[in-house]
Amino acid sequence: MAKVQDDLSPLTAISPIDGRYRSRASVLAPIASEYGLMRYRVRVEVAWFIHLAACPGVAGLPGLSPDQRTAAEAVAGEFDVADAAAIRDLEAETNHDVKAVEYFVKGRVARIDGLQPYLEYVHFGCTSEDINNLAYALMLRDARDTVLVPAMADLIDALRRLAAGLADVPMLARTHGQPASPTTVGKELANFVARFDRQLAQIRNTPILGKINGAVGNYNAHVVAYPDVDWPAESRKFLEGLGLAVNPYTTQIEPHDYMAELFHALSRFNQVLLDFDRDIWGYVALGYFRQRKVEGETGSSTMPHKVNPIDFENSEGNVGLANALLGHLADKLPVSRWQRDLSDSTALRNVGTALGHCLVAYSSAMRGLGKLAVDHDKLDHDLDDAWEVLAEAVQTLMRANGSPEPYEQLKRLTRGERLDEAVYRDLLDQLDLDDSARERLTRLRPRDYLGLAAVLAQDAATASPGPRVYEVAWRTHGDALKALRRTVFVEEQGVPEAEEWDGQDEASRHFIAEDDTGTAVGTARLMPSGQIGRMAVLKPLRGKGIGARLLAAAVDAARQGGSERIFLHAQTQAAGFYERAGFRGAGETFMEAGIEHRPMELDTDT
Repeated sequence: MAKVQDDLSPLTAISPIDGRYRSRASVLAPIASEYGLMRYRVRVEVAWFIHLAACPGVAGLPGLSPDQRTAAEAVAGEFDVADAAAIRDLEAETNHDVKAVEYFVKGRVARIDGLQPYLEYVHFGCTSEDINNLAYALMLRDARDTVLVPAMADLIDALRRLAAGLADVPMLARTHGQPASPTTVGKELANFVARFDRQLAQIRNTPILGKINGAVGNYNAHVVAYPDVDWPAESRKFLEGLGLAVNPYTTQIEPHDYMAELFHALSRFNQVLLDFDRDIWGYVALGYFRQRKVEGETGSSTMPHKVNPIDFENSEGNVGLANALLGHLADKLPVSRWQRDLSDSTALRNVGTALGHCLVAYSSAMRGLGKLAVDHDKLDHDLDDAWEVLAEAVQTLMRANGSPEPYEQLKRLTRGERLDEAVYRDLLDQLDLDDSARERLTRLRPRDYLGLAAVLAQDAATASPGPRVYEVAWRTHGDALKALRRTVFVEEQGVPEAEEWDGQDEASRHFIAEDDTGTAVGTARLMPSGQIGRMAVLKPLRGKGIGARLLAAAVDAARQGGSERIFLHAQTQAAGFYERAGFRGAGETFMEAGIEHRPMELDTDT
C-alpha cells in the first residue's frame, strides 16, 4: 500500500470537514479546532489570574500595574499556532491537556517583570473543568454568534427575497403527492422563512452557561485559602465579565444541559432545512424550478444533458451527519457518573465536526438557491391540466348556499378523475347552482384559485425579525450614517477621520439598518463602480445577521443597477463573512487606514 504523508492536507484528511469541505468550513478552524480549544483555555487561565489580582480579599496576590496587566493580556491575545505547539509538547510530558495549558501560562507569566513570585495564582482554586467548561462555552458562543448565525441569516434572507419575488406566481399544490388546491411558489417558500425564523430565534436566545467553583462545585479550596472572600459573588463577576451566564449549582463539571438545549435547537433548524431541501428537490424534479447551468460543471458522467440538484442533495446529506452528531452530543453530555467522569471529554472534541457539517449544509443550500429559476410555462401547464382541484371551490360554495350534500355530489363526479376545462364546465351544468354561484365558478380557473396565498407570502417575507434594512439618501440620513461610521471605524478601529470621509458619499447609494426605535445600527455603501464598502454594524449587534442583510441589499442594488463587476475591499479578519456571501479573493492583500485588507469580487456563479 502506498504510504501517505503525515502532513495534513485536503487530500490526506480523514474527515471531509478538514478535507474536501475545508474551504467552506475553515472559518470554524480558529474557533473549534484543537488550537482554538487551547486558545480559549489560555484566555480563561489568564483572565482568572487577572481577576484574582483585582480581588481585594486575595491578599497574597497584589494588584497588577497597567504594564503587567497589558503583558498578561497579551499572553492570550497574541496566542498563535506556535504557542499551541508548545502546549502540545508540554502535554506529551504531563499526559494532561489542561495541566499543560497551566504550565504554559505560568511560563509566560514568569517572563513579566514582578510577577515571578505569584505564579501559583495561575490556576488558583481551579479544577481542570473550571477551565475546560469555560473554554467550550466561549467556543460555542463564538461559533454560534460569528459563524453559524450569520450563515443561517444569509440563507433565510436569500429565501425571504425569493419568496417575496414569487409571492404571486401560481403553483399547483401537492398533498400526498397528488394535485391539490393551488398555492403560490412564494407562499411555499415563505412557509420555510417563518419556520427558519422561529428556530433561529431559539438558537440565538439559548443562554451559554459556565462555572468556576472548584473540584466538586462547592468552593472547597477557595474557602480554605481565603474564607472571607464572597466566592460565589466573585465567580459571578468573573463569568459575566467573560460574557457568560452563571450556573451556580454543579458537580465538578458544568452539567452541559445548555449544550443539549443549543444542539437540539440547531437540530430543529436543520430538520427544517432537510424538509426544505427535499421539497425543492421535488419541485426541480417536477420541472417547477430549472437550474441555471454553471459553465464547466458535469451533471452525469454518462448523460451529458443533466443538471442535477446536487447542492440540495449535498445539504441534505450534511444535515443528516450534523444531526446525528448533535443528537449524540445532546444525549450524552448531560449524563455524568456521580460528581464527574471523563466520557464527555472525547465527545466534546467532536463539536467542531458537528458544526462543520451544519455550515456545509447551509452553504450548499445557499448555492442551490442561487441557481434556481422558475419555469412559468411548466407551472401554467400543470395548473391548466388539473381543473379537478376546483371541486373544493364548487362544493364549498354549494355549502355556503345551502345545497344538500354538496361534498358527496362532487365526490361522485370527481374522485379519482382528471378534469379539463370542458369537463369542468359540463360538471357545473349538472349541479344545482344559483345564477350568482354559477357565474363565479364559471369564471374561476385553477391559476386564480389561490385564496390569500400571495398576501400570506408577502406578510411572511416582509415580517423580518430584528432591524429593518432599506436604502436611504445621503442628504437625508447622512448625519446618522456618519455617527455610526465614526463609532465603528474612527473610535473602535482607529481609522483617521480624513480617510473615513473620502468624498465619495454624495455619489454613492447607502443602506441602513434601524432597530425598533428607528436608531441606526448598521450601514453599507455602494459606489457607482460596483464597489461595496463602509460596512459597519454596532458591536453589541454583530453576529445577528444584520451585516448579511446589509450586504445582500447592496448586492441586489448593484445587480439591478446593471453593475458589470461587484467587488469590495474586505478587512482580512472579515473575509470569511464575505466568502459565505459568494465573494472570492481577487488580488494581494494591502494596508488601508492601518488595517490589512483583501480585494474580493462577487463570484458570478453565486
